[in-house]
Amino acid sequence: MTGKVASDDREPVRTEQESKVLWGKQTQLALKHFDIGTQLFPPVFITVLVSIKRACASSNHDDGLLSETQCNAIYFACDQLTSDKLNTSKPANNGVQTHFPLQIWQSGSGTQTNMNVNEVICAIANTYLDKQKLSLQDTAFAAMHPNDHVNLSQSSNDVFPSAMRITVAKQSADILLPALQHFDDELAKKEEQFKTVTMVGRTHLMDAIPLKAGAILSGYRSQVAAAKLAIVEALCDVYKLPLGGTAVGTGANASAYFGPKTILRLASLYQLPFMQSPNLYASVSSEDGLMKYSGALKQLATVLFKIANDFRLLGSGPMAGINEWLMPNNEPGSSIMPGKVNPTQCEALSMVCLQVFGNELTVSLAASNGQLQLNTYRPVIIYNVLQSIELLSSAMNSFATYCIKDLKMNKPRIQQNVKNNLAVITLLAPTIGYDVAAKIASTAHKKNISLCGAAEALGLYSKSEFDSMLQKHGL
Repeated sequence: MTGKVASDDREPVRTEQESKVLWGKQTQLALKHFDIGTQLFPPVFITVLVSIKRACASSNHDDGLLSETQCNAIYFACDQLTSDKLNTSKPANNGVQTHFPLQIWQSGSGTQTNMNVNEVICAIANTYLDKQKLSLQDTAFAAMHPNDHVNLSQSSNDVFPSAMRITVAKQSADILLPALQHFDDELAKKEEQFKTVTMVGRTHLMDAIPLKAGAILSGYRSQVAAAKLAIVEALCDVYKLPLGGTAVGTGANASAYFGPKTILRLASLYQLPFMQSPNLYASVSSEDGLMKYSGALKQLATVLFKIANDFRLLGSGPMAGINEWLMPNNEPGSSIMPGKVNPTQCEALSMVCLQVFGNELTVSLAASNGQLQLNTYRPVIIYNVLQSIELLSSAMNSFATYCIKDLKMNKPRIQQNVKNNLAVITLLAPTIGYDVAAKIASTAHKKNISLCGAAEALGLYSKSEFDSMLQKHGL
């Protein structure tokens, strides 16, 4: 629910519920002018913004721009918010976040959300100062202002993109990379467990040379490792923050040391290698780093999509499909067909991958459409990147736990298919010649007999001779 606005269209009138929150006039105006959709910034992003404000207060105090009392007031407000004592991330009854209600569809610089954070911090800081006045019986404390004090030495144009990059780096470290490790760990266990199981290889969805099931899983692991490396490499650019560049990268209204000092504090807080961007003009005006990172997420989604589809194909059946890989029966597969088991984890993972593909396209278009000294598509960029991180992390954990972990091999079916696989003749072609091998395979297919039987029927080899040649190849 948004507040009504007075006739002059500048002084917003709050509803009864909105009168209990801590935001100020600029947030209230944004609620009216950007009442678009229901998508909110995730709590982790707001928390990062608050942590930036705290670090900025420290640097401004160092530079003599904030008194110790003012700095402590901002500390108090930020600590209250990050400890969730003020219910910052839990929805109110009307579905609007208690103190941070703005949707992502706003100014492309994220100015409204930056000011929302400034106003809430300022309100709490002023409450802190009021208490200080009473306890010290001192009325000398001047009220703090969201722009003049909380946003001091900053602009939405350097704070908001810095929050974007810090949040992406934090979520990568906290949920994405651990999920990738969990996924790979489960694949590694199955690679070892099934390293001796020989099964039919398939190319063009047709029978091909046999290979080990463990080898197939090792291929997946190599793809996952390459995707992980792409993410880690992309993070190198994500760690570079534009903080200190203010409005257009010149650093106007901030000291030369403000950005580096603040970033050093944030690096210490998050234990991540943040640094100031070597070119603040580029960092404020573009989002190349997050575009590259989003591309790495797409690479991961591409790998996961193939794995999910391979699992689904190899587990298809049970009677009329391949039915070589037995996935766990987690829940009933059909509301009408009794006993049916569906590859539900494969389907869920596939849908997540499709969403990530769409998110990546949105990020690419948004990153390419910044004009002159500012990219003005930042809220939609961070919304899509964070959604991709969250979805991929959750989906990988789910697939690893509820599909890979309890994967089994249908060995009787696998052995039968290997026995009937005409493509094994390929292994004998260097010995018996391509044309002879092709003649044996064609005869076996036409007469629906084994390769051994076809070789004998053609008068080329006895069954024992042919079996002996196959045994040399482990068949």
